[in-house]
Amino acid sequence: MIAESLTVMLVLALTVSALAGPWVLRRAAPALVRAPRTSAALLTGSVVSWVITALALGPLLAWITSGPVLLPGSAADVCQRCLAAANPFPTATIDTGIPAAVLLALSALGAAGLAIMVGAEAHRQRRATTRTAHRLRVWAEPRQILGHSVLIIDDSRPFALTLPRRHGGIFISKGALRALTRDELAAVLAHEHAHLYQRHHLITTTVASICRPLRWLPIMAAVEDALGHYLEIAADDAARRRVGTPALASALLTLGEHAHHAGHEAPLDGALHALGPDRIRHLVQPHTGPAGLLAALTTTSYLATLVLLATIVYLPYLGAALSGCA
Repeated sequence: MIAESLTVMLVLALTVSALAGPWVLRRAAPALVRAPRTSAALLTGSVVSWVITALALGPLLAWITSGPVLLPGSAADVCQRCLAAANPFPTATIDTGIPAAVLLALSALGAAGLAIMVGAEAHRQRRATTRTAHRLRVWAEPRQILGHSVLIIDDSRPFALTLPRRHGGIFISKGALRALTRDELAAVLAHEHAHLYQRHHLITTTVASICRPLRWLPIMAAVEDALGHYLEIAADDAARRRVGTPALASALLTLGEHAHHAGHEAPLDGALHALGPDRIRHLVQPHTGPAGLLAALTTTSYLATLVLLATIVYLPYLGAALSGCA
């Protein structure tokens, strides 16, 4: 009964989190925004744990079900011995007509297929970022400004953005240099430097590569959409510690006002921008009190539950493999 109960728990945890996850994340936002770097790690861990736990369903079902033998005699004996060695819950199997080898193969094929899709998405993002970098660097002028290595873009519209360091790092337009005061410019550069120092591009690429092939799952779409906001808040916090809240808020207002009047271009793939929703409100009036705390604890508990369920399944298989299925 233990294995059967574990199976039910695993299926429920995956289903409930996939469907209710977006609602929980919205409720948790007031608490998560107070610790944006931790929240970004929590979101990243959530999607990775969900996928790993989902792939554990096949190996778990292989413990409790039985079906026709597909493998030749000796191979079937080895497979059965390894399953028995890995199974920590000795129990009678349920005849489903599905061979255990098929369940294990489906999990392996699912993992391989997902790995291919994730790799393809990561490659697509790298190529898009490379195109963006080439587009921006053609006429860019390298310069040291307030201790930061930046690339100056000859554009009258005020904006600043960051690409991965190998693609140029911090870009800022001549329009921004004219529109911003010295303190505001220091705040913008500190914000963009935080994106580089905290490796936000790597985090974004990793999560997007996993989530985009699975965006039909509500939790994946919600995590990908929310992650960028928390990374921007994390960069804001770093800039605020260096230059203070007034300079950063003023810089965001200046850039936002000019962007509103100038209109918006198509988004630049791979770039992290210095503008974002609800940023100024968080700077000048951050959330306080217990709002969102219960939902944040629920999110953390969910992540811990998925990790525990996956560990219960994978660890015995690892032990059996290391012992030679003895």
